Amino acid sequence: MKQKIALLLSVVAVVSVFLLLPTPAHNPKAEGQSFILGPVQIFDGEKVADASFIEVQDGMIVALHNAQPESDLAFIQGNHQWVMPGLIDAHVHAWGGALEDNLARGVTTVIDMFGDPRFLAQHKPKRSNREFSNQADLFGAGLLMTAPQGHGTQYGIQVSTLSHADQAMSLISERIHTGSDFIKIVYTHKDASYAHAPSISKTELEASIQAAHAQNLMAVVHISDARSAMDAVQAGADGLVHSFFDEVISDELLALMKDSGVFIIPTMVVYEGMLRGSINERALFSNNDLNIERSARATLSRTFNNTEFPVHFYTNLLETTQKLHSAGIPVLAGSDAPNPNTAHGWSLIIELMLLEEAGLPAHAVLSAATQQPALAFNLPERGMIAPGMRADILLLQNSPFEQLDTLLAPKGIWKNGYRVK
Repeated sequence: MKQKIALLLSVVAVVSVFLLLPTPAHNPKAEGQSFILGPVQIFDGEKVADASFIEVQDGMIVALHNAQPESDLAFIQGNHQWVMPGLIDAHVHAWGGALEDNLARGVTTVIDMFGDPRFLAQHKPKRSNREFSNQADLFGAGLLMTAPQGHGTQYGIQVSTLSHADQAMSLISERIHTGSDFIKIVYTHKDASYAHAPSISKTELEASIQAAHAQNLMAVVHISDARSAMDAVQAGADGLVHSFFDEVISDELLALMKDSGVFIIPTMVVYEGMLRGSINERALFSNNDLNIERSARATLSRTFNNTEFPVHFYTNLLETTQKLHSAGIPVLAGSDAPNPNTAHGWSLIIELMLLEEAGLPAHAVLSAATQQPALAFNLPERGMIAPGMRADILLLQNSPFEQLDTLLAPKGIWKNGYRVK
């Protein structure tokens, strides 16, 4: 009996040791990047797909199936949950840990609208391979085009500025040399209804767009009022990288944008911080289930100084956004993080909530952060759940058509076929 008790105690002691050992860390590389995921309900970036299983090989989606295929690949149980493409934030400013922060929230690709060209050059090579990464992929404008002492010159990045239209071609060539994927131009009409930094002239705007197009680069324009938006579209801009709220968009501008194929990135979350300032408390801070990092809370809680605008300006913004969509203008989701009222990753989902508030239907809201930015910026292999696309995938607990806030806590995130969450 004593021997049996001693043996039992020995077994208990051994088991106890194993129980006290730390749990092995999740190792995405060990899991590989080839698998079958299903059964799931799929929003493919445009519509709900007529398929239930996703086949991934070497980080690429190779097929969608209606029934589980016979395969030696690893099988991941989807439990009939929802799947959609990894999110694309069409307007950020990235440095430091921004790319990690975005991927942690399900944003697998970001489009940087102005930043240090060295940061862009460092990360450009990573977007063309399918290696394991804990960072979102980066596409970017690099240095923007602006006037001396204009917007963009105040952030400590050395920016060559435009003083005359004849300089446009050489400055565009300089930006191509430093790696710009497209050209961003800052412009404000000389009679804009509220204060702004010095701006290039309309002639210089036109010259910059023409120089970009001559080099086969897209030109997008930073605007913040209706008159500047009209000038930019008339000058040949491919996209507007903010909306405006000083007035409701006119039928004339809507028709011109439609005829010219111009898209818009409203960045409503930034304007919401200026004009209303309640969305973060309602959607983020009041949700005790969300683990919002201290650094994110800090920028989400920041406010703009001296921004006392009339109450109807926010109504103008909502109505303009709804009119843009109804007119068939591509509306892309962009957070402008990490400006005040925003944080990388979190605020793209808030932007989608604001697009929903503006009256966009659910499929258009979701497409604004998936297919639409991929199409507008010609991003290869991104924005869709379809054969030939990268396996940048979100797994969601609930239907994003019924509960958009399910995006705040994705059940799974895959980047290049590797599960990172």
